[in-house]
Order: sequence, then C-alpha cells, then structure tokens
Amino acid sequence: MRRIAIFAIGILAALPAFSQAPPAGAPGATGAAAAAAKGPHPKSREENDALLAMFKTPDPDAQIKASQDLLSKYPDTDYKSQALIVQAQAYHAKKDEPKAIVAAESALDADPKSYDTMLLLAEIYSRTTRATDLDMDDRIAKSDKFAKEALALLATAEKPKPDMADADWEGLKQGETQRAWVALGFTSLLRKKYDDAKANFEKGIALYPDPLDMLYIERAYMTAKRYDDAISWIDKVSASPNANDNLKKIATNDKAHIEVLKKQAQ
Repeated sequence: MRRIAIFAIGILAALPAFSQAPPAGAPGATGAAAAAAKGPHPKSREENDALLAMFKTPDPDAQIKASQDLLSKYPDTDYKSQALIVQAQAYHAKKDEPKAIVAAESALDADPKSYDTMLLLAEIYSRTTRATDLDMDDRIAKSDKFAKEALALLATAEKPKPDMADADWEGLKQGETQRAWVALGFTSLLRKKYDDAKANFEKGIALYPDPLDMLYIERAYMTAKRYDDAISWIDKVSASPNANDNLKKIATNDKAHIEVLKKQAQ
C-alpha cells in the first residue's frame, strides 16, 4: 500500500490556481481568484515553478537541494513550512534522523498546526528510540505529544482539495491517523505497557493495514523479547493481501530467526 501525503495533494492542486490568480484588488480579482490571492500563493511564476519542481522531485537528495534553494531564493515564501517538511521527509528517507528532526522542528515553528510535521516527528522518535537510550523518557514523551496533537487536528481537518470525494478524504485521513496510533504503540512498548501497545497497534493497523508497518511492529516486539507477539505480527504480514513477495520473504526469514531466539530463551 502507498500512503499519500495529504499536504502535497493540497499544494500541487492549488499552485496552478494561485499562479493564475490576479493580485487582490486587481481587476478580475473576485470570487475564487480573490480568495486564492488572499491565501498562501507563490509571488511569482518562478517561485511557482520552483515549488512544483520541489514537490515532483522523487530523489531525496534532489528534494533537499530543491528545498534549500527555494528557501534561499524566496525567504518570504508562503510555503516555508511545506518546503521544510519536504526536506525533513527526504532526510528521513535517507535515514539521517538528526537532520530530519531539525528540519521538521523548523517546519513546525513555521506552522505549529501542521499535523503532517507532527506525525513525522512522532514516527521518528517512536521508531528510533531504544530502551537503552539515556534520554528515552524525553524522546517518547515528545513522540506521544506530537501523536496526540496530530490526532486532535486530524479529527477536524478540512479537505486539501474542496472537490475531493468524501470517501477519498476519509481514506487519506485514516492513513495519517494510523501513523499516530502506531507511534503510540511503539512508545507504549518501550514503556513496557504491553496491553496499551497491543491496543494502539491494532487500532492503527485496522485503519490502514500496511504490511511494512506490521514488520516494524514485529521487529519492535522482537527487540523487546516478546517473541510470541512478534510471531503473531509476522503471521499478519504473511496473510496480508497488501504484502508483496519481498515483504513475505522478510517475514518468513524473521519468523525463523525469532523461533531460534525463542528456543534459546527457554
């Protein structure tokens, strides 16, 4: 399954409209055009093109460069937060989590109500924190704060595109809501609150049954030496219609490894 970033949908849909809208107060700046001009919009055709190029660039290194170039060339852009979250997600894709956190926190400074940014930070903190970290409590407290704030914002979030079908919007929201519940599951597991972890994981996966997330959950349980719980999640991956052959192969290999660990622990 492929999760689609909600904020990117809204920006890519809106940019062409903003670029065509006349300035507020100009002849013809009425109705939707006036509303667009009053809202966030590129201040030039060149900025519009730079934004579109940044969002459409698939390579993380190119995304980082495009974001940095945009912020350098257009420091007063209305899309500072979005440019920084693109940068943060690119660093996250490269597994450079310290830089991802710095960029994401800057994005949140620019837009304190960005649930996309909160979810990314919750995801990073919850999945990279280890029980041996001296700052574990601080990191998981941050993760929980971001996850819960994102859940509250998602509950009343508006569509990124007014003409989006209600069913499509609900599906997108479920995918983002899943990220928050899974993050809360990881932090519960780190706290050894196993009942809470199970409830949070199941609540999230019920919303968006991503087999890759199931593998992350399985490995977190393996790290916690909760081998039976790990195996149950491996079996979910194997049975998932969304799991490709590669993910199922990983699940099979993980199961064999966990069975060995389980025997050694007996």
